[in-house]
Amino acid sequence: MESKKEIIRVFEGFAGYGGASYAMKRVNKLSRKIRFQVVGYSEICQSAIDLYNANHKQRNGKLLKNWGDITKIKEIELPDFDMFTGGFPCQPFSTAGSRNGELDPRGSLFADIVRICREKRPKYLFLENVVSLCRGKCKPTYDAILDIFDVIGYDVRTVILNSADYGIPQSRQRLWFFGKRKDSGSLPDDFSMTPKIVPLKHFIEEFLDEHPNEELYRTQLQIDHIKDIHGKPQDYFHVAERLCYDYYNRKIRTDRICMTITPPNHNVVRIVEPPVNGMDRFRKLSIDEHFRLMGFKITDKYREIHYPEHLTYRELGERAGNGWEINLVTILLKHIFNQL
Repeated sequence: MESKKEIIRVFEGFAGYGGASYAMKRVNKLSRKIRFQVVGYSEICQSAIDLYNANHKQRNGKLLKNWGDITKIKEIELPDFDMFTGGFPCQPFSTAGSRNGELDPRGSLFADIVRICREKRPKYLFLENVVSLCRGKCKPTYDAILDIFDVIGYDVRTVILNSADYGIPQSRQRLWFFGKRKDSGSLPDDFSMTPKIVPLKHFIEEFLDEHPNEELYRTQLQIDHIKDIHGKPQDYFHVAERLCYDYYNRKIRTDRICMTITPPNHNVVRIVEPPVNGMDRFRKLSIDEHFRLMGFKITDKYREIHYPEHLTYRELGERAGNGWEINLVTILLKHIFNQL
């Protein structure tokens, strides 16, 4: 007779659309050993809350409790949980932000993770941030984070992983933390945070809509202006297949992968397509394309994520750009817990 699965209760901090929840749902279906159960989450952005509630519910169909602003949570009132997950705000450390590190007040939200974990003593921590956190002038903040985890009793390991190394054609590097409470047994000496690389078999063309909405396309006049300000020849966008145009670095990605998906206000990801009747084809990503490149399965017959009708392109694009790429998270969680 098969033994019962170990239930790991999870509190999802800085939840966004529930990237951890999506990955844990996948692991629940695949693992014979464990089952993750989210007991609550924390999020303050209304579009994220609406998207989360549209896609994640308890087994009885009721909404999970949103504990709201993490700075206002009274940790003693939280339900008991075994793992804290969260992509704590990256703006203080991101190359797209000011990189003020812990000098930025948003960087202090890490202190709320410490406050809650010190009180609730979850067995595990699973956190994410941008790579810039462990480099350059933010490196002292990174070192301080690891020191604080050690002081409050956690054995923490970190790794930088790129989604393009795990089956999704998006160059998206992120810094991952996993910790285990030391009084529950430290992590094994040979514990690895690096799953086996999965060679890319599917490239950006397969993640794009078959018939994109014409509203996504720029006019020829707008395209000519882009070529002018980017210093490109007139035939520069005459490609043979659909590819990513890196607006930030002003180049077509001939490796057939996409640059990092970012919120629409950063205005950096574009798709260039073969010309039609001599006219250039140059456009934004659709919302489905945003989420496919974040690891979601979206086809004509199956949709892993549902969008509330009132959310705008900007709001949904922002959620995708700030979210967790769930294919990589699934692989990483499986890799971690198979060793424990």
